[in-house]
Amino acid sequence: MFFRSYRENPPSLLRMFAIFGLTVIVLCGVTTITTTAQTNRSTYLDFTGDGKTDWAVYTPPQEFGQQFRLKILGNQTGSAPSEPLIRVFDYGLFNDILFFGDYIGDRKTDLVAWRRGQPNIFYTAQFPIGTGGVTLDRAVRWGSEIDGIVQGDYDGDGKMDYTAVRRTANGLTWFILSSNTGAMRAVNFGSAAPGFFPIRGADFTGDGRDEIILASDVNGAITYYVGDAVTGAWLFTRQWGFTNPFIDRRPPLADYTGDGKADFVAVRLTGSTLVWYILDPATNASIAILWGIGRERAGDQADIPVAGDYDGDGRQDIAVYRPTNQTFYVLKSSDSGLIVQPWGEAGDHPLDVPTFIVIA
Repeated sequence: MFFRSYRENPPSLLRMFAIFGLTVIVLCGVTTITTTAQTNRSTYLDFTGDGKTDWAVYTPPQEFGQQFRLKILGNQTGSAPSEPLIRVFDYGLFNDILFFGDYIGDRKTDLVAWRRGQPNIFYTAQFPIGTGGVTLDRAVRWGSEIDGIVQGDYDGDGKMDYTAVRRTANGLTWFILSSNTGAMRAVNFGSAAPGFFPIRGADFTGDGRDEIILASDVNGAITYYVGDAVTGAWLFTRQWGFTNPFIDRRPPLADYTGDGKADFVAVRLTGSTLVWYILDPATNASIAILWGIGRERAGDQADIPVAGDYDGDGRQDIAVYRPTNQTFYVLKSSDSGLIVQPWGEAGDHPLDVPTFIVIA
């Protein structure tokens, strides 16, 4: 069965949540928090448009021809108790990759299933607010089966753009199709050598427009190369985290510090604890926060990082989904309070947007 409840604790109770043992370590410098929300940017996985990330899980298809079963629970954080929105529906086929985001510009997350082929096709639909089911809004043909696919709002219009990245003899070419005007541009940025891969866009300048980002896993560490999405000019480079997915997990780069600009983040599995390492590239200030359960023994299920803006303050909250009890645990950025939200069934996975897709 599904679990539907909501529990929010004030900061004084957070110390009682001993299973996490919250610790914040300042690694370099002092960060001053000044929230400057970007007016055009929609909230990550916000299906209702209220500015808060919703609780979302899915049951993966097990064989060809089956669909993903999506289970969405509306986020009632901070509001009076009420009957929350619940939607359970199927979308996307066995070999599809879910690329949810706001492609229409109504500040609500849309359903997007990407199907690799010749050409690739993005199947886009609006989230079913009513009970009539899902209706396909558009099918966008973009890129070919040799391309990688990433996501970002590269023109700053508040809509995600359809983006394919192609490896050529001279490097990587980013083919960006504006979801606002339908105009296409080709931007050359990055190396085509093995070990380099494009990842999801993020806004490091605070102008409401995502930068194009390339990551490399040379020598076991992740190095990020950030470029201008219009000119392809290199902006800066940062090294942050390790490449081994059994050591570091990499949630989408986003604003964790509240300055309106994206930060680098790596979540490290250190025995029985998850450690979130966050770097503000504008100030080079770094923090480490213990939040979540790792693996004490081989075969244990670690918590899954699911960062998002669950309290609606315009900043990413540190959060995990615990598969062993199908529960979200959120550390609110607004007041360091705790949200515990059960949702899902055994075998479900938290919904996420892929950070990168490897180029064929």
